Amino acid sequence: MGHARANGDRRVHHRVDLDGRAVVFQRGAHVGQYALENLSAGGAFISGERELRPGHLVHVLIDFAAGNPPMSMTGSIHRVREADNGVSLAIRFPVLSADQEDAIQDAVLRTLLRREEQAARLPLLVFEPRPRVRQEIEAEIRSFGLPVTSVESLDEAVRELEGEEVEYAGLVIHSATHDRASMEVVEFFARTESLQTIILPEPDGELNDMAKRLSTLPHVSVPRIWSRSELRRALRN
Repeated sequence: MGHARANGDRRVHHRVDLDGRAVVFQRGAHVGQYALENLSAGGAFISGERELRPGHLVHVLIDFAAGNPPMSMTGSIHRVREADNGVSLAIRFPVLSADQEDAIQDAVLRTLLRREEQAARLPLLVFEPRPRVRQEIEAEIRSFGLPVTSVESLDEAVRELEGEEVEYAGLVIHSATHDRASMEVVEFFARTESLQTIILPEPDGELNDMAKRLSTLPHVSVPRIWSRSELRRALRN
């Protein structure tokens, strides 16, 4: 009873995107190769060209791009959905061994750690016209051990964000310094590029009207006040 309860608890996990491929077999015959979209102890989500019917049993060989050892599992097609240039298949794993569940958890953990390491190496872009404020923000970010690039004009900010030479982990701006045109550009990148954006408020925590609207977007963070500890919290998020 305790073992069954433990196994049930272990299977409750949010799915996490993974880089890799899934080779699918049905009744011993090769069906095709699919992109591995996400994976959990409860199942996998894959996308490819060939459609399969819900309820059919399949054997899945998962090959991770991150250096994790390949995994072999059996499951059933739970859901089929039309996707760009093909279909997406949700596969349910009815029974997994403890070793298989551990292997999935290890793969997810390694993926998360790898992404955190990659994000930590990407610089932040500070867009701030006032030299003193720009230097202060830049110094604070560097003090956390994070790389940072700063610009003073909207044209420079757009050029950096649209360029292909450098990928940025996010954008940091100050609410008080940006006109409507600048905030519209920031909104464009936050919405279309899912750019992580931090809007620093006034010392009393106030935001201008445009910044208030942007603060409701999912990829925008607003510290409660302009302080070192609040900036650190926003950067961690």
